[in-house]
Amino acid sequence: MRETDNNRPEVANLANPATQRFHRGAMGQVLQRYLSQHRPQQAYSLVRLEQLWQQAAELDPAIGLHLFGLFTPTDWHPLAHLSQFCSNIGESLHCWQRYVRLGSDMDQVRLSEYDGGIVLELLIDAPAELERFLIEHYTVMALTLMRQGSGQALANIRSEFRHAPPSYQADYLQCLGHMPRFNAPRNGLYLPRSDLAVPMRQQHPVLAELICEGLDRRLARLQQLSGWAARVAEQVRSDLQHERPPSLESSASALHQSPRTLRRRLQEQGMGFREVLDAVRAELEQGLELQGLNSSQIAAQLGYADSPAYLHARKRWREPKQA
Repeated sequence: MRETDNNRPEVANLANPATQRFHRGAMGQVLQRYLSQHRPQQAYSLVRLEQLWQQAAELDPAIGLHLFGLFTPTDWHPLAHLSQFCSNIGESLHCWQRYVRLGSDMDQVRLSEYDGGIVLELLIDAPAELERFLIEHYTVMALTLMRQGSGQALANIRSEFRHAPPSYQADYLQCLGHMPRFNAPRNGLYLPRSDLAVPMRQQHPVLAELICEGLDRRLARLQQLSGWAARVAEQVRSDLQHERPPSLESSASALHQSPRTLRRRLQEQGMGFREVLDAVRAELEQGLELQGLNSSQIAAQLGYADSPAYLHARKRWREPKQA
């Protein structure tokens, strides 16, 4: 599969679409994998996260609590890997707050103090049922990563959820290690101050700094990927995932635009198709590196014909632009 960067000047005419929000982690792929194991004859849309959750809940009503157990380290978002290299639990939580936007357009993390420690509040901009699935998933994920990373049980953590108690309450005790408070005013994890200083066993300041530098670059690029650029970026991700050569023409066709229309809309945001393509490849590259893939494997995943082509092209997104 060879790189295709078609940037011919084109021009356009349709009204702006409604803003779309995307989840950029492996959640959709893991849900699809779970569903395909039980319903191999069905096809599932990668962009319909809510639909995937609902279908999974038909098989397991407590799937929100169980899904992270199906994640392998190769499914982890770079933020999850970063959490393991932080100096302590408190630092890992602050990194989550800082970079949460890289994982999903729907999520926010807010850290605030309370008398005995810190509250990690999860704010999900989604319908109530999807919010419940995501809150359960993120809470299990956070507790698993903190306990796994520190090697401690962290038994004093407590949680509260905005949703009503579901029928599978026994699963909460098993998955969280405690029974949360339901019908609460917010979704939050309460950590005593003593837990924040608990060191992570794999702490690696240099590696954590390198990952943060990469995430900072991705965060800066993400600020540009709004509106039509975000829609093109999502199509490019889909093309790369399905081993289709991404191009301006294929993205335009998928988004029901003429190439001229799409080209002009990107120009209105001060971007070209290649810049969007580079931003997506840079976003995916770091996760692939953390999975331990070599340059040839990364080249193939990012749509390059070979490793030299990938190594040459990545200079565009790794080297800072001259003012």
